[in-house]
Amino acid sequence: MAGVAYERPEIALRVALTYSSAIDLELDGSVGDLDVRMPESLNLDFQSGVAADTLVFGSVRWAKWSNADITDLLDGNLISYDEDTVSYTLGVGRKFSDSFSGALSIGYEAAQGGDVSNLSPTDGNKSIGLGGTYTMDNGIELTGGVRYIMAGDAITELLGAEFTDNSAVAVGLKVAYNY
Repeated sequence: MAGVAYERPEIALRVALTYSSAIDLELDGSVGDLDVRMPESLNLDFQSGVAADTLVFGSVRWAKWSNADITDLLDGNLISYDEDTVSYTLGVGRKFSDSFSGALSIGYEAAQGGDVSNLSPTDGNKSIGLGGTYTMDNGIELTGGVRYIMAGDAITELLGAEFTDNSAVAVGLKVAYNY
């Protein structure tokens, strides 16, 4: 993993570029062993103040899924992707008071078309997220968020299973104490 970043605090500007190399793993299983190759990726993350207490943020992530591989030594290749992916996120954050801030974001990953892996039965997605942080006087910080994801329709390659009109809701909550 390697990266570079540029920052100008007076305008809340931060741009970071991070590269992660492919990762090869060998997993011992009770029935068969797996050889796994996770994809290399490149992330560009940014934020910038656009007005007092307001900033725009986003990211672009490229992942080389066309080189990813999960191979079972008994059954052969369990996944295969023909295309790499690019995912986008764009949002706006706002500090409403010294105690409360919130953010709204949207996400997009284009559909690739064709059959998909049995282990990842979606093709692209769109999402919308909402989050907030409340800081109490005693140093306790409560952060929560929810993201609604509309998964792209897909047909799996080996089984021919059809996945349509699917969605997911992701929820996160963090409690922190700052001292």
